[in-house]
Amino acid sequence: MRWARFGRRARAVKGRWSRAEVIARAHPPVHRVWFHAADVAPGTASARLLSLLDDFTRGRRTAAEFAEGRRETRRAAQANGERVGGAPAELFDRVFLTLEDYTSAPELREPGDLTDAELREAIRTDTEREPRSS
Repeated sequence: MRWARFGRRARAVKGRWSRAEVIARAHPPVHRVWFHAADVAPGTASARLLSLLDDFTRGRRTAAEFAEGRRETRRAAQANGERVGGAPAELFDRVFLTLEDYTSAPELREPGDLTDAELREAIRTDTEREPRSS
């Protein structure tokens, strides 16, 4: 959001600092927003997260790999300025909330925490759930 505001501010001060608008045009905002999973650009962190979700629900990744991979890809998406809305945002939110009840270290699990198998089933349910209509 800062970069988008920078462009507007640069246009506002161009009378006092003519190069501000040129600099702003050379550095456009990098925020991307996708509202449908099918629209997420390949090679992005958001696409990697969708792939990670698929791999985990199909049993190609362990729960610990999934949890760590989700943290890494989410950080990368934020660093890249990636944004999701609509159904992907709802899915990513549900996954985040589900992971709040999971720890990959069995010795640290408390009553009520999800086991690896319970996490997989919960995430599978999250990915199959219909998004709310907007």
